[in-house]
Amino acid sequence: MNSDAFMEYAFIVMVALIGIEIFVSYMKGKEFYRLNVLIADVSTGVIFALVGVVILLGALYVYDIVETNYSLSALGYHFFPLESPFQFSPSFVVNWHALGAWTFSVVFADFIYYWFHRHCHEINLFWATHVTHHSTQEMNLSVAFRGNGLQRIFEYTYFLAMALLGIPWAMFLLSHRILKVYQFVVHTRFIGKLGFLEEFMVTPSNHRVHHGTQRKYLDRNHGGIFIIWDRMFGSFEWETDEPIYGLTKPVNSFNPITVNLHVFKDMFLQIFKCKSIGDVFKTIFGPPGWKPSYLQTPDDAFKEPAYTEKYDPKPPMGVMVYVALQAAVLMAVGLVIWKVAKINLEQDMTTLGILSIVIIFSLFSIDRTMEMKRWSRRTEVVRNVLFIIAFVLALVYSNIPNIAMFAIPLIGLSFVSLVWIILKRKTFFDLSNISNTWY
Repeated sequence: MNSDAFMEYAFIVMVALIGIEIFVSYMKGKEFYRLNVLIADVSTGVIFALVGVVILLGALYVYDIVETNYSLSALGYHFFPLESPFQFSPSFVVNWHALGAWTFSVVFADFIYYWFHRHCHEINLFWATHVTHHSTQEMNLSVAFRGNGLQRIFEYTYFLAMALLGIPWAMFLLSHRILKVYQFVVHTRFIGKLGFLEEFMVTPSNHRVHHGTQRKYLDRNHGGIFIIWDRMFGSFEWETDEPIYGLTKPVNSFNPITVNLHVFKDMFLQIFKCKSIGDVFKTIFGPPGWKPSYLQTPDDAFKEPAYTEKYDPKPPMGVMVYVALQAAVLMAVGLVIWKVAKINLEQDMTTLGILSIVIIFSLFSIDRTMEMKRWSRRTEVVRNVLFIIAFVLALVYSNIPNIAMFAIPLIGLSFVSLVWIILKRKTFFDLSNISNTWY
């Protein structure tokens, strides 16, 4: 199957499963989902998808160069035929060579992912791109969407090992996507232990451990599909107590910019305070949280539990209704841009780039509004004005097919939202007196 088609079907199933999990959570009285966290999760996921389009195309370009010129296949050893392992017509036939190649590709991709994932927890620079995924204090299927697009730069570098073996990029990409779809499924609290599967597969129980902040759970269970790598290399831990999810030092923000970049900020600030090149090197490539002794403070001490109360700002109901509506529209637009970008990146890169920047700023603005941050009304005014300008320009000058179908309704919605914000400036939408911080 084409990997793009696989992901399109998988995405529909993912959204449906999230909907089912939300419904079951509500019916059972479980507080596994909060609207503000769900919006933050998917906001981060939209940014991850938009940034990832360019990174993926660049990665596949490099992968193809390596596979074509520097691999075993370039030397004449072709072990990985890009063929279907099964033939269904006129009769069912198994292509054992192809089946073995695809099986090896998926298993090897998971092995590589284990080491990349483990290094994300052991190397501060990598952790800076991975921390986004762990920053939520909830555990549900939508958490799988929470990612940092910059992580892909390092991740795809690890997967060049597959290119060196002569695995075609199409086989690598589908194997990698199978791994990611499987990872989605294990982000749930509704499934308990799964018997003998716990011994060799990554299960929801095994993966919940990975998101725990308790000392015994830290940096454990890094596998994507198979838990056998953790067992082999000493990073396995059973789930005994319910994990406390999140970070040992909670970031306490739904702002997707803060969530994506806060470790980078801390790392660069620490670099400027370091007294030696060795300390600078350890700040970048040492374990997450490392500090030279002269920079350590009592706040750096490990705390268990990491927090006693979840981060949960509670804006007025009207604000949340407004944010939920805007978020739904923005996420739909972001996904449309992501879909179109894969087709038209070279044809209309400028328009797609401008729209992507507007979407990212918009998600930043509505998440700030949801957190009752200072100046949020002002950024919402700017956001709606930008939305109107961006989609008018896209409508007039863009070569994107059928853009009028979604540009005209969005222009109207943004205009109505702008009028509503201005009319409500003296009531609940003026949040500057609730939170003095702007970030």
